[in-house]
Amino acid sequence: MTLLVAAAAATFGMTPASAGTFASAILDINNFRILKSGGAQYQNADFIKLVGVNDAHATASLNDTLVSKSAIGPRPDVAHQCVGTPCPAFGENNFTPFHAVKPMLGNFGYADQNFIGSAILVNGAATGARSQTRADVATSQNMQFANSNSSVGSSNTMLFRLNSNDTMTFSFDATAFAMAYASPEGRPVTTANARISWSVNIVDLKTNALVFHYAPQEINGMATVSRTHGNNGTSLYTLPEGTKHLQETSQKLLADRDYQITVQHNTLVSALQQEVPEPASLALLGSGMIAMAIGRRLPRRPRPRT
Repeated sequence: MTLLVAAAAATFGMTPASAGTFASAILDINNFRILKSGGAQYQNADFIKLVGVNDAHATASLNDTLVSKSAIGPRPDVAHQCVGTPCPAFGENNFTPFHAVKPMLGNFGYADQNFIGSAILVNGAATGARSQTRADVATSQNMQFANSNSSVGSSNTMLFRLNSNDTMTFSFDATAFAMAYASPEGRPVTTANARISWSVNIVDLKTNALVFHYAPQEINGMATVSRTHGNNGTSLYTLPEGTKHLQETSQKLLADRDYQITVQHNTLVSALQQEVPEPASLALLGSGMIAMAIGRRLPRRPRPRT
């Protein structure tokens, strides 16, 4: 009996490590304007043809549960999406990090998006578009996979034809935040990833040639962070200036030629917690099961007769 009790303690007394992950990505593009070569803003009178559409979506998932919404229009504003318990109480259109350096605990996927304003002057109205997205995920239990993304401008296009030859300068202020965290208790396989991407392209619709591409590293490759069970702790990315002004100018675009501008704006995060027992734990489990088997085969001693 003592042997069986010891084996049961060895086998069932093991408890999984209390591990956790968190990832967050937030991108705020503000005062986005399209400027002429002289520095003035483009207005609708500068175009022979001007057709634009903005669409956005926000998607969050946890294991096999997914929630998603999308919107199309001049100023798409997708309601935040969340799955898990509990969902963060960020509030609608809150694009402030949960904390500057600390991870958020929980078991959820979260995404939100908002777009306002215009990049060109339309009938004299004030310009300066603002596009904001955030995505957050966390796991605090084993066998969990959380994924979240939100984007605006993946199909944000403007088909246009200019009145006269001119360049286009894309000018804006960017604020970026990316965090990935894996706790020291995490075992294989535990990962957390956060990625930001933004770009603007111009395609000549007559030749289908890409005539302009701008994807600043500050809000692309540099804004990618990750952590794993083999490299636990926190990875954090922010712009050194907090908010950085960025701009780039295209080559001269021809009048009476159709072009298309596409702006892509994405924040993506994922977290995986699928812990595999460590070799020592497996050995302990194996020895416990063997001991239990041996214990079952031991012959019973006859009870002494009185």
